[in-house]
Amino acid sequence: MVRNFNNAVKEAAKRAATAVEYAMMKYSKGLVADEDDLTGVLVGQLDHALDGQIYGLTWSTSIVRHRKGIAAEEKATGADMVFHVRLKTRQHDYAKGVLIQAKKVEPRETMSKADHSRLINQCRTMLNITPASFVFDYAFGEMRCASASRISGSKNRVLHEECDWTTYRFFLELFRCPIGDPRLTSAQVRELPVPTVLEISATDQDTIG
Repeated sequence: MVRNFNNAVKEAAKRAATAVEYAMMKYSKGLVADEDDLTGVLVGQLDHALDGQIYGLTWSTSIVRHRKGIAAEEKATGADMVFHVRLKTRQHDYAKGVLIQAKKVEPRETMSKADHSRLINQCRTMLNITPASFVFDYAFGEMRCASASRISGSKNRVLHEECDWTTYRFFLELFRCPIGDPRLTSAQVRELPVPTVLEISATDQDTIG
């Protein structure tokens, strides 16, 4: 069962990484321009990629809530997205969430002082809610990830250099449990005033029926 679980989370992380690559490819081809639109494409691709059975585990995704144009919500949380993960098998049963702030910054691009200062404030706002807060850097061809703690404590305005995790690493750690806040239950997640919430659930097929 442990081996199946490890295989499942690795495969799920690979599928999630592939979904992100597809979303970034659409961005690099000029098919998606705005951050909000790219976030919607990303969530849709993750929803598709993680749907179905993976090594005996059945994964399903749903977009719990998606609101646009409500600046007060992002200001209150510092986040663009909340990912909430549920995994329930015979040997593993946990649920937790993470907050995500997404930026569109290319690898060698230096953020303006104003934009960097705003990002730091957004990170601090997220961290006031939970230490399980992260930054996604959208770029042509790839996306990189970093903890909000790292970003908020860095003076480096080349965001891509600070985002030291690959997409695969982020999702692997999220799925197998080292990152995420169990205090963010599904009820709490739904109450968080953020534009996009993605809920990911997994159930061992043996527990069904």
